[in-house]
Amino acid sequence: MRRKTPNNSGKENSPDETGRVAYFPSAKNSPSDRKPTDEELAARTAEGDRAAYAEIVRRHARKFYAFAFRYLANQQEAEDIVQTALLKFWQRPHLWDASRGARFSTWFYQIILNACRDALRTRGKIVPLFEDGTVAESDHDTPEEALIRKDVLHYLQRLPERQHQAVLLCFYEGMTHSEAAAVMGTTQKSVELLVRRAKSALKEMMEEDSEKHRRKGGGHDGSQAE
Repeated sequence: MRRKTPNNSGKENSPDETGRVAYFPSAKNSPSDRKPTDEELAARTAEGDRAAYAEIVRRHARKFYAFAFRYLANQQEAEDIVQTALLKFWQRPHLWDASRGARFSTWFYQIILNACRDALRTRGKIVPLFEDGTVAESDHDTPEEALIRKDVLHYLQRLPERQHQAVLLCFYEGMTHSEAAAVMGTTQKSVELLVRRAKSALKEMMEEDSEKHRRKGGGHDGSQAE
């Protein structure tokens, strides 16, 4: 026979009531379950809290890598940039100044963005996308989806640098125009204009390439269609 559990009032809880206490904690216990913000974790990291630093890495390393990879189209460079930036933050956490009012993730995106720009300048040119044979990060893409993703990123590489940045931040990182502006160090209206121009340029590039492929595929013997 299952024992009944006394409650604070001296009465006995039924097994069902005891279960409800376990699965539905009271509101007074909920603050301890609240996850710390990135800013709180960064502050704790500045105090030498390794667990706080590890949580920042767990939350953000993958998405920062994805951003760097899309920017650089090079897996090794993207990994190196993110690892270096995270290590630098652990060694010098006070570089992030909470008093400036910026979110931690916004500040760190700026670090990654600047590192990617420096890498491209050092490289001197953009290497062909997926030169190592890899495609997107997702393991769930069908071959068709992977091809579409690869082609779209190939077009992004052909955009002017600032348009490229705006599209990556707004569409791949899911940022608002205002958030992207904070990362890029510009205004919201400037980002809106960059995105609009990028969309127009992408559409034009895709239409031009589609027309070229149509002409090349016009004849089985390789001759162009009239």
